Amino acid sequence: MKRFYKKACCLLFASLFVLALMPAAALAAPLGDVREANLIKITSAQAFKKGTLENLVVDETAGDGALRLGDGAAEGTYISEEIAVPAFEYLVASWNADTPPGTYVEVFGRAYVDKKEAWSSWLSWGKWSPYIERASTNDEDELAMVDVDTFTVLGTSGETANRFQFKVVLASTESGVSPVLRQVAASMKNTLKDQGIGVYHQGVELPEKVLLDTPAYSQMVRDRAIADSICSPTTMTMLLNDRGEDLFPEEVALNEYDFEYEGFGNWSYTVAAAGMYGYDAYCMYADFDFLREQLALGYSVGISVKYSNKENGSNPYLQNGAISSTSGHLISIVGYETIDGVDYFYSNDSAAGTDELCVLRKYKAKQLDYAWSNRLAYIVGDKEQGAGFAAPKRVDAALSYVEGSENEYALAANGSAVALSKSFLSGKLRQLGNGSIFVIRKTDAALPVFNDVTVCTTANLDIEYPVKMSDAGNIILDPGKVLKDDPEGAIVDLTVYVVFNNGVTYVAPLTLTKARAVPGATAAPAAQTSAATAAPAKETEAPAKPGGIAVYIAIAAAVVVAGTAFLILTRGKKRG
Repeated sequence: MKRFYKKACCLLFASLFVLALMPAAALAAPLGDVREANLIKITSAQAFKKGTLENLVVDETAGDGALRLGDGAAEGTYISEEIAVPAFEYLVASWNADTPPGTYVEVFGRAYVDKKEAWSSWLSWGKWSPYIERASTNDEDELAMVDVDTFTVLGTSGETANRFQFKVVLASTESGVSPVLRQVAASMKNTLKDQGIGVYHQGVELPEKVLLDTPAYSQMVRDRAIADSICSPTTMTMLLNDRGEDLFPEEVALNEYDFEYEGFGNWSYTVAAAGMYGYDAYCMYADFDFLREQLALGYSVGISVKYSNKENGSNPYLQNGAISSTSGHLISIVGYETIDGVDYFYSNDSAAGTDELCVLRKYKAKQLDYAWSNRLAYIVGDKEQGAGFAAPKRVDAALSYVEGSENEYALAANGSAVALSKSFLSGKLRQLGNGSIFVIRKTDAALPVFNDVTVCTTANLDIEYPVKMSDAGNIILDPGKVLKDDPEGAIVDLTVYVVFNNGVTYVAPLTLTKARAVPGATAAPAAQTSAATAAPAKETEAPAKPGGIAVYIAIAAAVVVAGTAFLILTRGKKRG
């Protein structure tokens, strides 16, 4: 409640300030259908009706209008008009869709290549739903290709495309259940000399300074099996929680993971993850003024960067960068101001080693200009009416102690056992039905606040990953590890989160007791009731020795941080 009042007051004063500075028209209006400059955004019923619909109907109740399957149809197709666009080399598509279990959408595009006087084939971004094994494509023909998230016009003689067309397939294997397509969008750019494309602007009057109250999360303190590569979903979690959600980075990451690309950095899928929670979200090739406009309207933004924090690094120099070097990274932009004639942007940068260090890193705009060389941005607006009904859910669950075992717990929900495999933790990046497990302490204490403007969320609480899986697929949770800093006999209430990579998170309470040591005897497992956690695949805890535990903990922490940093630096093409 304290967080709510603080945020409400901040929003009230921010709103009054912005009202005083900007025209009434600029305040308003959500960014609806757009077909100008470098942005195509088809989101209204009227715009969808301009295309060709097969086995689809227009739904006036979702967002500004949407498409769903007609009665009895298992598959339907939308084909947009041919859209005249500035000559482009590269295009990134994005979409907002509600896809209940048993359904998916698949977005295609084709382009007219002027020098060849021909249309490319329909090229796919892959089938999308949080409930399926999502897989991007390397779809191509002789004129163009889609590589993960980017449509590229092929050729070595300055080939470009000046018309574009969408095709979207909606499909369902469940009778009476339909996906809902609320929006499809695309943004284009051209890097050829003197052929740059102007960026779409809303014409918002800009305050001198903006600093938003956006939560900050370090990816480095998350599930170690994926921590090195989840900058994109971690950044998106910041944006979504800023808009009112209370998600963990693992929830966003595991439900947008691209099994073909083998990574979390598919720009289109990350934005689709925001769409599945009901938000108006899209990818855009932007510029600093567009970022400032979004910030002035109260929306933090994600951008794709590469940088080194040393001047002689292999990537563009970014003073105060959160990590020594990265060739592919996402950060959130939460504010801007000019100090002594120098323009700065404020970032919550997930590469920092802790949540607190992630907050409000001040980057010089001139340096960020080079680091943000590809100009890709994540734009997340407001939640749309009637949207998000099929978003991944949290389910109340229970953990019961397995009699005769050692610290082993079985998971159940709605009166039935929840099947977990021995490879639940290790197989999360290979197949559906696996995931992450972690534990937080139940607390009545206020959430941490890292500075005067940043409100924190549940994901900022101390989270531990001390879990292993038994051969029977039960959760092994050792009180000695979870309660290592608690006194003997301590009774601690925990909450265990079991996050699947196919659209569900189970939440179970657990009370653990730290056993008292018995002189001359081996301590038996303490009596324990309902629940568990999750741990990284690789434990690096140092054994405690009398008088030396602090040293060993410090060494272990240094090893983890150094190892994670090394993984990020050597990740190659896989964008976080």
